[in-house]
Amino acid sequence: MRKLVFTIVCFLAFFNAEAQKDNHSKYAIKYSPTQLIMGELHFAYEQRIIPQSSIEIALGPTISEIGVPTILFDNLILGGAARESGLGFFGSLSYRYYPISGLATAPRGLYLAPEIKYRLYNTTYVDPGYNLGGKSGKTNQLMFKFHTGYQFWLGSKFSIDVFTAVGVGTTSVTSYSVYQPYDPDTGMMGDAEWFSHSKSRVSFVGAFGVKFGVGGTRKDQ
Repeated sequence: MRKLVFTIVCFLAFFNAEAQKDNHSKYAIKYSPTQLIMGELHFAYEQRIIPQSSIEIALGPTISEIGVPTILFDNLILGGAARESGLGFFGSLSYRYYPISGLATAPRGLYLAPEIKYRLYNTTYVDPGYNLGGKSGKTNQLMFKFHTGYQFWLGSKFSIDVFTAVGVGTTSVTSYSVYQPYDPDTGMMGDAEWFSHSKSRVSFVGAFGVKFGVGGTRKDQ
């Protein structure tokens, strides 16, 4: 038991000493593989602006009809046509505050971060055999989230950013289905045509995952 306590104390002392050295990079270029579950190819850049604060900008393409979005948006979309994936994009901006003064400086350690984010998914709707051609639908999201996380540095150049977030957002979906009217006079179905649907909602949103990053050799500000 004494050996375990001694080991923990030594580890904490070593971590504290390393953190106070501030020998990590003051910026990080990051990629989050866990955001693929949301159809995002998620790239981010974080830059220290003062010792305990930084700004992070994230950008990248989105791919519809894969991962969680297909499940989340199904209740907003009416059927009647096949859906095919399309490319969209997302962008976000967050301010990060690293509150533990003396133990770490941005971009290292525990952080709190409000974030605003916009995300667009594009989807192609294909008719089931009426030769109507395709129609382009879209899903727009605007979100405000509050992140908490911890960013580790392996040496001075490699970072691991573990995060979680909660917030609120709006989702608007424009989708299409094939409509074929019935003519009671002739007792026959009329010509098929596209019919558009628009729905929106406000809901709680969340996120969690990990980002892997690289930085440069640290230089004093």
